[in-house]
Amino acid sequence: MKALTGFAILVIAFLWSPLMWVAYRGASVEAFARLMTREDILSAATQSFGLAFVAATLATFFGMITAFALPGMPRFKGWLIETGLIFPMVLPEIAMGLSFLVWYIFLGTPFGWGTLVASHVAFCFSFATLAMKARVETLDRGLIDAAHDLGASPAQVFRHAIFPQIAPGLLASWVTCFSLSLDDFFISFFVKGLSQMTLPIQLYSMMKVRIGPEIYALSLILFCFSLLAVLVTQLWLKSKLKSANALPSLTQA
Repeated sequence: MKALTGFAILVIAFLWSPLMWVAYRGASVEAFARLMTREDILSAATQSFGLAFVAATLATFFGMITAFALPGMPRFKGWLIETGLIFPMVLPEIAMGLSFLVWYIFLGTPFGWGTLVASHVAFCFSFATLAMKARVETLDRGLIDAAHDLGASPAQVFRHAIFPQIAPGLLASWVTCFSLSLDDFFISFFVKGLSQMTLPIQLYSMMKVRIGPEIYALSLILFCFSLLAVLVTQLWLKSKLKSANALPSLTQA
């Protein structure tokens, strides 16, 4: 057991070592000053965060609707749709990006924000749906039936009986989709227009020339942003779990 623990510590140390080194190199006034003067990086970051926000929101919304629709489908049809959802998750991104490229050329669709958003939503949709499906399957139907019996409208049932139960799944799905969209390179590379530039593509074009201190500063910002998002999400989910566990005891009392 001690050997396994030591091995796990070595793997974790190997994973975190490059992250800590980049964070150390980026924690300087010079690096941040250089970053603030790079309008191309700031513009690409703004576009990437905006794209990720829209794609995550739409994918989570569509995934929620699909997750509610799946349990009511016939068994074979539901299995077929779930298989179709899993396949894009294991398909190499470069193959998916090429597929989108060929499809848009066939349709004669001009490349731009429309193709970027549509492709990112389609890419994130499977992750959002399966994350929401797991949450929908654990819904307490008793609360929903009680709300109906008390004369609540469909909107009130969703707001007071369903939404509090699926909120952790919504948040987890949105954060996952946001991260996937923000990090995507291949799909964006194939479907973006001439006036669009995402952060991964911008960094790739810069690193072919040199790795400057501004890249270290940007990496530190992304690292801190991701760490903060994980901490906030975990704390929020933990509070929601405590509230859910306290509800049965209050009902019994």
